[in-house]
Order: sequence, then C-alpha cells, then structure tokens
Amino acid sequence: MVNQNNNLAVLIMIGGQSSRMGGGIKSFIKFNNRSIFDRIFDNINHQTNQIIINCNDQHEKIKEYNLPIVNDLKVGFLGPLAGIHAGMHWLINNKPEIKWLITIPGDTPFIPKNIISKFKEKLSPKIKIILTKSNDNIHPIIGAWHTSLFNDLEDNLNKGTRKILKWTENYPLDYLKYSINDYDPFFNINTKEDVINAEQIERDFL
Repeated sequence: MVNQNNNLAVLIMIGGQSSRMGGGIKSFIKFNNRSIFDRIFDNINHQTNQIIINCNDQHEKIKEYNLPIVNDLKVGFLGPLAGIHAGMHWLINNKPEIKWLITIPGDTPFIPKNIISKFKEKLSPKIKIILTKSNDNIHPIIGAWHTSLFNDLEDNLNKGTRKILKWTENYPLDYLKYSINDYDPFFNINTKEDVINAEQIERDFL
C-alpha cells in the first residue's frame, strides 16, 4: 500500500463559471468572516506537500497563495473532467514522480481535515480511481486519480465525454466513505441560499 506524501498532489478546482452565483470565483465568497477557499486550504495544507489550483480566471487573489495555477487545456469550460485533465497534465510535465492527483472542488467549505490522509490509506496498485461518498451519496469531483489515466481522459474529452461517472465506469473503483449525521462534509455552495445554510451549519456543528 502506498502511503507517501511525495506520491500525491492536491488540486483545488475553482475553474467553473459560477453562473448561479452571478459569476466570478465563488471560492472567495466569505461567510462567518472567512472565505470558502481559506477553509479548504487550511483543512488540507497540513496533509500534503503539493497543492495546485485549477482556475480559468486570472484573479489577483489567487496569486497571494503562491501556488501553481493551471488553466483548463480544453477551451469552453467543459466541466470538472477538464480540470482533472489539466491537473494531470501539469503533474506529468512538472512533477512526474507524483502519480496520484486528488481533486477537491473549491465550493466545499467543510471538507474533512483528514480527507487526504484517508485517501492515502486507500491508494493501491490495483485501483486507479477512488471516489467519495457521504451518507451513500457519490461525490465524483472529490476523488483520487492516477496520472496513467491521462491519455484515456484526453481521448474521452475529445470524443465529447463530460460526465465524470460516465468516464469512470470504464475502470474499477474504490470509495472513500464518510457518514456524518448532522451535516454533509461535502456540502457545496452553489447559491446564495447555500451560503446562508453554510453559516448555520458552521455555527451549529463546527
């Protein structure tokens, strides 16, 4: 079993258009005086030696973190698969010794503080994709991907594949499972109402 910090990188994906929030980078939205991005970054920073940001907006705020920033290679805002593709491409060309890419969407403020450690425990030569579940719901954007899948992902994107679960059905999967009764640890913010709900979750349970 692989259990080494140097064998994985984490990609925080904030590359979407955030149309339901009026555009811009929703990861920088604040509630209870902290941004979504800062919550994610603080929760994972101590668990990995390599964090990358996937973003298609040249926002000055991103540069403050002094992290590598990768844009989608495929034009047209093709969704999370394009972000995974871009992250893999960056690793292959800049850190080829790193074979696993863990993806975290930039709108999940309550991402567990032990999630990277839990992924490390799951890494295996027999599996190339690990997805997450919370209370039996699959969260396909939160996953671990072996970089050897890059060429196949490239082919699928070129053929029009856009859904993560459509692509992953070609491979054996493992799942990292969480069960928390009070709130969903993978709760994601898409609307202004979600921001209000996030404020309440944090006050009540965190």
